[in-house]
Amino acid sequence: MDEPSASAACAPDAPSPAALRAQQQRTVWWLFAPPALLVGLRWVLQWQSDRAPQLPVLPLTPFVATQDVWGLLWPVLWTLLALCASVAGTLLAARRWGWRPVGRVWMVLWVAACVAGTAALLWRHLNVRGVQPLAPVQAQVLGSRILAPSARGPGGTQLVLRIDTLEPLQQVLIDDPQAAQWRPGQRLALQWARGRYSGWFVTGWQAAASPTTSP
Repeated sequence: MDEPSASAACAPDAPSPAALRAQQQRTVWWLFAPPALLVGLRWVLQWQSDRAPQLPVLPLTPFVATQDVWGLLWPVLWTLLALCASVAGTLLAARRWGWRPVGRVWMVLWVAACVAGTAALLWRHLNVRGVQPLAPVQAQVLGSRILAPSARGPGGTQLVLRIDTLEPLQQVLIDDPQAAQWRPGQRLALQWARGRYSGWFVTGWQAAASPTTSP
């Protein structure tokens, strides 16, 4: 009679059903609450943008010439290497310390990634909404191409511009049917602005009456 009682006293206590349910609820909350916050913030910001006056705020980005195949494949290769390293590191850590602490680490990383995405979304929204207008500037069209609408954007005419006060060539996507008629050498009067935190944005444009032809 004493041996079973002694072994039972030495054995670790099994978690009660209530404790298991509470742990499962915490896990589900940490899995779904952070991405729900990200999606909710995106919906609110989009709703505010739709209610605001529809003024063009188009980002200017440095023009990148044609890239080779390796330049296009490097991001994919780095992603695959990072994924393989993460899987291998997870298996080795689980074999050494067990799955529970490894799962906690991954949960922390998951929450941190969602928080970082939420912060980046809010930062981009405030950066665009707080643009600071600058004096109009002259620009010249060096090239253009038509981009069809897709899941990544509404499409339009992508222009390569030489802006008088900006050293590197810039590119901007303009959703204006008139922009498709512009040829290399066309002069433009740009209204532009600086982002609240960083970046340059086009807020308006006016084509010159008689475009010049580049040599």
